[in-house]
Amino acid sequence: MKRVKNLYEKLVSYANIRIAIQEVNKTHRWRRNHKPNPCTAWVEETIEERIKELREIIENGFVPKEPRVSKRWDASARKYRIIKEPAQYPDQYIHHALIQILQPVMMKGMDYYCCGSIRDRGTAHARKAIQKWMKNDIKGTKYCLCADIRHFYDSINPEIVTDRMKQLIKDHRVLDLIERINKSGISIGAYTSQWFANTILQPLDRIIRESEGCRHYVRYMDNLTVFGSNKRKLRYLRENIEKWLNEHGLELKGDWQIFPCKKRLPQAVGFRYGRGYTLIRKYNLFRIKRAVNEYRRTKAKGKDVTFEFATGLLSRLGQLIHCNNKDIYKRLFNGERIINELKKSVRGYAFEFRLTWEQYKDIRRFRQGGGIELDRNT
Repeated sequence: MKRVKNLYEKLVSYANIRIAIQEVNKTHRWRRNHKPNPCTAWVEETIEERIKELREIIENGFVPKEPRVSKRWDASARKYRIIKEPAQYPDQYIHHALIQILQPVMMKGMDYYCCGSIRDRGTAHARKAIQKWMKNDIKGTKYCLCADIRHFYDSINPEIVTDRMKQLIKDHRVLDLIERINKSGISIGAYTSQWFANTILQPLDRIIRESEGCRHYVRYMDNLTVFGSNKRKLRYLRENIEKWLNEHGLELKGDWQIFPCKKRLPQAVGFRYGRGYTLIRKYNLFRIKRAVNEYRRTKAKGKDVTFEFATGLLSRLGQLIHCNNKDIYKRLFNGERIINELKKSVRGYAFEFRLTWEQYKDIRRFRQGGGIELDRNT
């Protein structure tokens, strides 16, 4: 592959940094309990000065700040995850500026069914592909290999990321910035981590795609789902996958399985797939039922549901649209208009948040006009 050069000028350009600021501010207007984020307001009010300052930070040698480490329960995976959230200023703005110029390079050699943490390639992209294969190619989906990479993010060596990026780009100043960002490892919580994680697995995707045993293949981050017509070839492919992972300091999880799709439904991205029909995973359905019952109890007490609960329940109920849901709707709602009531609550909250943010910015401008100097921590 021909390496790309002359990326540094694009990285520190006025337009690139401005877009990075807008992307970060779009999702960082609020802190916990929906309190306005003073750092976002400060950056928006002094955006011209911040663009110049961010450019100087990159040119003088960016030194990442210590991330905020927290332990959070992942209800979908049913395990705790260590989240390392970088400082908003200047770390997250520089991360976005870097990925904006690297994204076309990394997408160039990416497998079409590499999903997760990529725009327009989420769970829907993987689900639609598996539904199509299960319905139209019975022979090619006779057997399924499901595997997972053990402690994927924790096991990634920064040197592997650097070596992979050296295969794609030639600009030594951009490579230096990548090394500085990844010096403490690839961690969950950083915007760059998901892109680097997908990039280092591109050679593995090509090995799987070009093997004889693979008829169809989709990867959602570190979850591999391979379909084939020959069980022996899938076993041989599994050995090659494990060999490649071990060579790069990674390890295949011990719960990998190869099974006939006739006797057992393959499951991925929250659904189970049959021949012409799709079912939601049992644990996901259990979470939906539990959330609906909690909603009923809250309403019975005469209380209003919170914004976080309403959006979370709407998101879970949205999964039912993409599977065979006729009987589920009858059992869950029993004629109740829960979805309409939740949407009405979310619209009301959203209007209040927009109004609060505009009032917050007006107050800051008024205080600045009165000679009171504000900074990012105000």
